[in-house]
Amino acid sequence: MKKMILFISVALMIFMIGCSSKDVSLTDIKDKLKDTVDFSTFSKEEESSFLKDTFDFDMDKIEEYEVYVPQTNLNTNTILLLNLKNASDASEFKEKIDAYKENLLSIYEDYAPDQAEFVKDSVYEEHGKTIVFVISDKSEEVKKALADLYK
Repeated sequence: MKKMILFISVALMIFMIGCSSKDVSLTDIKDKLKDTVDFSTFSKEEESSFLKDTFDFDMDKIEEYEVYVPQTNLNTNTILLLNLKNASDASEFKEKIDAYKENLLSIYEDYAPDQAEFVKDSVYEEHGKTIVFVISDKSEEVKKALADLYK
């Protein structure tokens, strides 16, 4: 009986450790991404109306955000960092980000195929209440940077 309780306790601890998500601030994420992505090619979008108009996000569900968009419509570079009030809302935001990606693909596939490839290779990650979405020509490096950050 004692072995069974010990086994269940150890299994529960491993499960809890495996399911926990490291708490990383949006500033920390941005700083880590700056080591990989050239932020000089982006414009910071300050207005929350941009998120509502572009992604159709429910702003009442967002605690904090940072958005960086291309300076011109000649490229698709995007960095979207969201800290949601509730992690259970993440799937709703993923659906809207996927719709945004599909829209970009339909625009850029014929217009600028290289940009469409960047959209296809975009990075989307959820870490608890945090969502990171990056369209860049350095998607593999972004994935590695995020993996390092969330070790």
